[in-house]
This record gives sequence, C-alpha cells and structure tokens, in this order.
Amino acid sequence: MGSSRRVRVGVPRIRRGIIATLTTVLTVVTLAATISSAHAAPEPTPVRYTGGPYVAMGDSRASGGFFTPTPDYFLGCKRSAFNYPAVVAVMTLPRHFVDTSCAGAQAPHLYRTAQRTNVGAKPPQLHLVPRDAQVITVSIGGNDMRWGAILSRCNTAPLNDRRCRHNPQLEQEVRWRIARMENRVTPALRAIRKKAPRAQIIVVGIGGFMGNHGCWPMVPVSDPDVRWMNRVFDRAGDALRRATTKVDGTFIDANRRSAGHDPCNLINPWYESSLSNGSIAYPYHINQAGAIAIASMVNAAIRR
Repeated sequence: MGSSRRVRVGVPRIRRGIIATLTTVLTVVTLAATISSAHAAPEPTPVRYTGGPYVAMGDSRASGGFFTPTPDYFLGCKRSAFNYPAVVAVMTLPRHFVDTSCAGAQAPHLYRTAQRTNVGAKPPQLHLVPRDAQVITVSIGGNDMRWGAILSRCNTAPLNDRRCRHNPQLEQEVRWRIARMENRVTPALRAIRKKAPRAQIIVVGIGGFMGNHGCWPMVPVSDPDVRWMNRVFDRAGDALRRATTKVDGTFIDANRRSAGHDPCNLINPWYESSLSNGSIAYPYHINQAGAIAIASMVNAAIRR
C-alpha cells in the first residue's frame, strides 16, 4: 500500500514537470518566431510623389559646375541656379526644395564627413535631409573613383593613340577605382535611406561625355580609347546600380542614355568639352542642355 501511494503521489509531479517544460519550450519558440518575423519584416515602401519635400544631393554633376552670378555659386559649392535639380524642382513643384549638392563632394561628404571648400567647411549633406522627404536625387561617385586620373592617361596629340585599352596596369587600376567607388557609395546611400525611410532615392550615374570617337582638341583621345573609356563608365554605372538596388532606389544610367550627346556633337551636346574654362564651366561636365535632359530623366523616373 505504501508503495502504491508513492506512485500515485509521483504521477502528478511528473505531469506538472512535463507541462512546465512544454510551456518553456513553447515560450522560447514563440519568442524566436517573433524575433525572426521582426527581422524579416520588409523595409518601408517608398511613398508615391505627391508634391512633398524634394532634396538634391551630390557633387558637381548635381551642383551644375557652370557659372551663374548667384550667391550659391560663390559660397564654396559652385551651385548653379539652373542645375538639373533646379529644373527637376520646376517640373515637380515640391512644397519644399533643398539643394545640398556641392562641387568636389565625395561619398563620405554626404553623410559623415564635413567637406572643405574655399569658403569654409560644409557639414555632411545628410544634415539637411528631412525625414519626410519624398524624393531624393543623388549624383555621387565620380570623385571617389577619380575618373580624371584614368582619362588623363589617354589624352593624346592629333592622330596619335595612347592605347589605354591595351594597358593591363591601367585596367587593374580601373577595377580597383570602381570597386572603391562602390564600397564608398553603398554606405552613403544606406545612411540616406535610414534618414528618409519612405523617400524615393534616385541615383544619377556618371559618364556621358565619351562617345564613339574623339574630336581633337575637344576630346583629345583616340577613337578606340574613347570607346574603351565609354565602357569604363558603363562598368562604373553598373557598380552604382548595384549600390542603388541595395536601398530600393532607382538608377538612371546617364552614360548609356546620353549616347550621341558627347562634346563631339557640335549641334546638341549635353556635356562641356576639354576646352571649357574651369571658371565658366567644368570640362566634361553637364551643360545647360544636359541639365534639362537629366532633369527630364529624373522627372520620368519619379513614381506618382
């Protein structure tokens, strides 16, 4: 009898232990599922444009680089009054327009490093981005890549050929310059996305001023090297596209979409030639026609 009582008393204890164990397991499983679900939650979907704040960020491709007698041009950033962001603002009529672009900017200047100019340091451009921004255009990467260091190796006298396309050392340099640019631009775009989680981020690529042939002295590069340089910008654009995709942004391939409008087009060029006076317009940078063309691309890319 005593033995039977011990068994009857022990059974409830065993059941209580099993129930407690199962409860603990279920709690852990539920907590793990909740955490997993939270991490798997999709990023906020960018809002459709309804006239909300528009912010322009970037380097001289955004700031303009061509002279206008306005305060913004002389305040260290060479910001033209008729740059492509200003044209986009006219096309879209935002309730609030902020242009933070600054000639010479590199990717770190967008979000974490002050930029030195001839009239003092400029704070990171991200400081001026409101959280409720609906559209943010970004032109960046050219100064991180320093494409000028590549192009200068290809410049030549009339009827000469530097054969850049066959230079293995230069090809290796191109690869690391493009990789460096992508590695610097990616965290900058992620910082922008974090600051403005619902904005449409539109990245405008680099290039566009190398066509299918040279035209000395406006583009003092041999025809085969011009085509090679054009492909270099295609590769740079592909790197910027990858970085843009990581923040659910839209990429505008300015290099491929500018075909036929390089400085050798004497009727309707979108870019200045190498002969441009730096005090009036930057060589190989967007001119007024180019600003309108790029603005039209941006306007068409905005989701409404």
